[in-house]
Amino acid sequence: MAATRKQKEEFVAGVKADLQKYSVVAVASIESLPGKQYGKIKKKTRDHVKIDFGRQTLLKRAIEECGREDVKQLEGYFGNATVLVLSDLDAFKLYALFKRNKSRVAAKAGQVPANDLVVKAGETSLTPGPVLTDLKNAGLQAKIQGPKVVIMRDAVVVKAGEPVSKAAANVLGKLGEEPFEVGINVLAVLQDGKVFKGVDLDIDEEAFLAAIQDAYRKSVNLAVYAEIWNDVSAPLIVAKAALEAKAVKAIVDEKIGSQGEKVEPVKEAEPAPEGAKEEAPAEEKQEEPEGVKPTEEKVEANE
Repeated sequence: MAATRKQKEEFVAGVKADLQKYSVVAVASIESLPGKQYGKIKKKTRDHVKIDFGRQTLLKRAIEECGREDVKQLEGYFGNATVLVLSDLDAFKLYALFKRNKSRVAAKAGQVPANDLVVKAGETSLTPGPVLTDLKNAGLQAKIQGPKVVIMRDAVVVKAGEPVSKAAANVLGKLGEEPFEVGINVLAVLQDGKVFKGVDLDIDEEAFLAAIQDAYRKSVNLAVYAEIWNDVSAPLIVAKAALEAKAVKAIVDEKIGSQGEKVEPVKEAEPAPEGAKEEAPAEEKQEEPEGVKPTEEKVEANE
């Protein structure tokens, strides 16, 4: 049933209010997204974002009339099956939120994959029968081994950029393959007057965090060895100096020990005990005048 003029006016008014309320605005695509998955994603993300879905002409009208000149930069990103996403999350967090909420689905005839769709060789859960003809029509070599159907070799059933055929979609479905990832694809995000393209917001969060941690470690290491003092490097510089001092002392002690020298600690002189007599000075030997011979005493033996 077509919307009445009043309903359209109310929708536009609601979108205009959202554009005034939220600081971050994005344009996203829901093309090829089944209604069931759309409902699940909307439910999971409703605490963080508001999604306005409606006719493109009405969304653009709301942008033109909302009073925000910066939002007009997003008009060029509208296309088939696009929605407005409004939030107070920053651009990177907004993109990551929808990236985490994507899911895998089976292929449908007419869909165009970004990469080759490959079926790997090996045993399948299929039972022998007419399915062998279906596999052959999809370009797969298969044979029966016992109660199972086995794919003999890897094969590309759909090339990148080409539409999925009915035969390929049928076989992929029977094999349980879910080659397509569906979700809300963020095309562009407006934040602080600047537009970020979705492709520029797609980062590997784990790799990005690891890179930041590595940069932090390297900067601390540089600060320590260059003796750049700050709250982080100061205790490390002191600890490094202490270790180096201990190392130098160990080398010196080892060198002294190898030369056979022993260093005795210097002791302070002990005070003399009270009441001890002073020793008399040694008597000096007097010299005799020149020319005078010493008197010789004659010792006679008793006869």
